[in-house]
Amino acid sequence: MRLIVDDLLMLASADAGEVPIRRAPLYLEELVAECARAVRTLAAARDITVTVELPEEAPFVGDEALLHRLVLNLLDNAIKHSSAGASVALRLSVHGGGYRLEVADTGPGIPGELQPRIFERFVRADAARPYSASSTSGAGLGLSIARWIAEAHGGRLELLRSTAEGSAFVLTLPAEPSAAENRRTD
Repeated sequence: MRLIVDDLLMLASADAGEVPIRRAPLYLEELVAECARAVRTLAAARDITVTVELPEEAPFVGDEALLHRLVLNLLDNAIKHSSAGASVALRLSVHGGGYRLEVADTGPGIPGELQPRIFERFVRADAARPYSASSTSGAGLGLSIARWIAEAHGGRLELLRSTAEGSAFVLTLPAEPSAAENRRTD
């Protein structure tokens, strides 16, 4: 319950423009590799393979803690919504003057009627099941927070595709933050 309240407070503060973005130089490939290492135990416990493709170097200026949260959220969702024996692919690439991160799974996909609303607060792909502490999904706030983090960095987070063969989310980030994004820096 505390995590749900914390997430709601973060979103309310973000809506009010009160969440400071602590920008500092970092390397996205290191951040993504660290996130992949962090979920390996969860993936292994569910017999899910996580593969990672990274460029040699991906320098970026951003809030490391927030970006870490965004990537972990995408990986956690991909793992939790995949069945045993599935795979999750994480690909970071240099793309059009910025970066593109794709997180793809081989899970059952997001129901078509939920796809347009998947980034809304409290929307859960498994909404038919009631929330419980032992449930594999949360309260439906993670993707809303992830999208806010992407936008706070001048980027975009989108559902690229979702079918019965799996889902893919794509994060695009500019190589350089815009002047407007720099003004929101703490």
